[in-house]
Amino acid sequence: VPRFYGMRVDEVFTHTVAEMDARLALARSKSCSSWELLIERAGEERRSREAERDGGMALWQRAFEAIRNADLSTLQRIVQAHPALLHPTGIDTAAGRTLLNMVFDCEQQRGRDALQPIVTWLAEQGQDVQRALNMCWYGRRPKKANDVRALLERGADPNWVAASGIRVLDHALLRWWNAEAVDAIAALVSPRDALWIAAGLGQVKVVRRFLDRDGKPTLAARMLRPPLDAMGSFSIPVLPDPSDEEILFEAFWVAALNGRIEVMEYLIARGLDVNCRAWGTPVVNIAVGNGWTPVVECLVRAGANLDIHEGNSNGTARDMARTLFINGSHGPSYRRIVELCGLDADAILAERNATPLPTPTIAPNLQLAIDLAIDDAFRRGEGDVRPENLLFGLFRAGGLPVMFFTQSSSMDRARFYAEVEERVRPGATRREDVVVPLHSGAQAVVDAAVALAAARRRDRAHAHHLLYVLAGIEGGTAAMLLTKFGSSVAELLNSLESAV
Repeated sequence: VPRFYGMRVDEVFTHTVAEMDARLALARSKSCSSWELLIERAGEERRSREAERDGGMALWQRAFEAIRNADLSTLQRIVQAHPALLHPTGIDTAAGRTLLNMVFDCEQQRGRDALQPIVTWLAEQGQDVQRALNMCWYGRRPKKANDVRALLERGADPNWVAASGIRVLDHALLRWWNAEAVDAIAALVSPRDALWIAAGLGQVKVVRRFLDRDGKPTLAARMLRPPLDAMGSFSIPVLPDPSDEEILFEAFWVAALNGRIEVMEYLIARGLDVNCRAWGTPVVNIAVGNGWTPVVECLVRAGANLDIHEGNSNGTARDMARTLFINGSHGPSYRRIVELCGLDADAILAERNATPLPTPTIAPNLQLAIDLAIDDAFRRGEGDVRPENLLFGLFRAGGLPVMFFTQSSSMDRARFYAEVEERVRPGATRREDVVVPLHSGAQAVVDAAVALAAARRRDRAHAHHLLYVLAGIEGGTAAMLLTKFGSSVAELLNSLESAV
């Protein structure tokens, strides 16, 4: 609230807080500069939802299909009939629903050359291609190192500054949670001299310069702070009169987000309380909830208290570790976290298995993949559906499994799509009346996907469960494609672990 800016907290409480102050505080927590703007945005969101119900989403889907097929003439007809597509609302933009965003997504499948005519035409319609490309740094999905390389090759500017004043590196340090991707950006820009930035980059020597001989932050440490209040609702107070502990905790938090263990250990060694609750919740609770195993290991070594209640339904760090493991987070990282929390993983599983859930049902996205696998087998003149057909049925169905297979696995997407394009062409029609039986091997894969969902305590078996099983078939088509295009089964399964 501007009229309180610069005051100490105790001074603020000597003033009367009016409803207009509460409204402004709420608006600012939602990244709006005023209550009126917040109301306007809420109305825009409501209209957007109503438009989706009235076919607005179908319109965007039609545009996307034209772009995905590199069909400029169809896209031109759609835009001519619906020119508002060239001027998306703030809600659409925030959700990534812009024509240029769709082009950039599809370039990963079709290649840049195939979609260049569409890019050229959109530029002629007044669309700012370079700005749209630069905005990709700030997308909803955290970036990985291969995403950074792809954006750089496409021409995105790592030194660009958004209208909010947020630099690409600032956004990366606070939103990507991926040290390798952050380092790829940091190598191309000149990081500003700030405690929190040095902490996020893992630069212990630089962090040391911001602390005095007693481990207290210097005046320089207060000069440039992380822009948490300008990056959406972090639910984190950015006070104008932070204590020494809060300044150090900001740096500690950014170090934890980026897995900079040496910085975390250094700050703890200089006196930062490992159980600090400057923002209400100890870092160990957040680390357990997000599966940050190295961070949890660091905090436990430093004596973190695993039994501090957050004040919400998540309970303590130990409670969360147990709950997550019971609910299906059974990968090596969560097992290790359970052990770090002093719990017996095998005993937890035995207790859980004593009360089995009913057999999961088939989710619509899995049924679609099976239907498209049947269609794939029919189009190829095959007498039954094999595991390979199931894989290509997944590819044609799109969605989360394809994202994992082509992006999370860090494969060479351009070469992959060039090879399989004809078989997964989006515009390929599907015969609804086709009857092709599943071979026993394919049925076994579907059954295994359902069993996997049951083992993970899911009430539905989804398409990504099917992908997990297909990827695990030794010598199978999925394994062959992953190896051929620069990835591996281990990398894909590791990425899928949190989803299944």
